[in-house]
Formats: sequence, C-alpha cells, structure tokens
Amino acid sequence: MITITPISFLYLQECKETIKRTNVSYTEIEYPKKALIDVLQYLGSLKHGAWKRMERDVHHSSVSFDPNTAHPNLIIKNELTTISYGKKQQLPDNPERCMSRMAVLAANGFDSGKQRWHVEVADSKEWYVGVARESIKRKTAVFLNPKEGFWVISNYEESYWAQTSPRTRLTLKKPPQIITIELDYDKGKVSFSDASDGGSIYTFKDRFTERIFPYFATGIKEGSTLRICAF
Repeated sequence: MITITPISFLYLQECKETIKRTNVSYTEIEYPKKALIDVLQYLGSLKHGAWKRMERDVHHSSVSFDPNTAHPNLIIKNELTTISYGKKQQLPDNPERCMSRMAVLAANGFDSGKQRWHVEVADSKEWYVGVARESIKRKTAVFLNPKEGFWVISNYEESYWAQTSPRTRLTLKKPPQIITIELDYDKGKVSFSDASDGGSIYTFKDRFTERIFPYFATGIKEGSTLRICAF
C-alpha cells in the first residue's frame, strides 16, 4: 500500500499545474510577402553606404542581392554581394522567390535613369546576368528572352549567348572575368561590356514599361559563384 504524504500531494499538484502551463499548441507559420529581410531597410554595411554616396559622382549603382528572391540552392554571403550554388536550404516559398532557375534578383529596381554595375563571373562555368522586369514568372519554367521579361546574356563553358529569341551567339576575344552592365531605362537599352578593357559584348534595345531589376543566375555545379564588384 502506497501512502501519500501532504508534501507528496502538494508536489503532484505542482507537477499538474506545470504540465498545463507548458501544454501550448502552435500553428504553422504563414510567411507573408517579404518574410525574410527588408533588405533596403536593414542593409547597413559600410561598403553599401560608400557605394550610395559615390553614385552621383561615378554613376555606379549600389547593387546587392535580395535574399527573399534567391533560389534555395543559392548561398548568399559577403554583405549580400556574393552568391554560390550549394546545398538546398529550408526557406519559405514566398511570392518573390525564384524557383524555376538558380536565380536571384537585386534588392533595388529601377524605373528611370541610367545605372551601371559590375559582376565577377570568373568562378562560374555557367552564368546568366542582365536585367528582368518585376512581373517575371518565378515559379514555373520560362525562356530567358525579352518577350518573357528578361534581357540577359549567358555562358556555358565558354559558349556565349545573348538570350534573344532565337538566341544570338556571341564571339568574344577572351573569356570575360568581370562584366559591366549598363541600363538606360529611358532609352530602353541594356549594354554588356568586358570590364577589363571596355570591349562591347552585346546591347539589347527595347521599351520598358515597369520596374526593372538586375538579374543573376548560376549553373548547378557546386561552388559556382557570382560576385557584385565595386569599381
């Protein structure tokens, strides 16, 4: 026969109350738009600030990757200026996220004026760089051409293309290490050149009717890397 003393009784009562307090039910989180990071509000690196102060004088745009748009296999680092293909991460499938390609958009878009930025492509044997309109399809497969809202050039193991419809093959004197991209929104031009010597690679001419974002995509080889450079 088990005897319950007053002290034991009080202890059991306290245990029951503790269990009640810790028995909390949780509901699955619904991720709203911009669930991860408000990049433009919270990006406060010295490098980013310096670029912003230099824009007016050197006509270069402060460009950084938007983690909310990045494919889950893209690892973003170095103050949001470097992407590498790697192990898939568990990220919310929010509306902005690119899922059909290993792609990411910049945090800031443009709807007027002239902009310029530089992308180091030397560490990726496959890459796609250029611009895309804000309303591109992000969840389903789509061709990278102006009709679908992309003005992009690409490379796969030194086979270079302008992503027109049909594609235009590009003949380059040497593999570019860093590409300069210039957007003239008002004139509808996107120009690509080799940053080492200023040699022209290709120019798209079109008419823009909505906000345009810098666009970047890697291949699916481990370690494929793209970097935004400040000149």
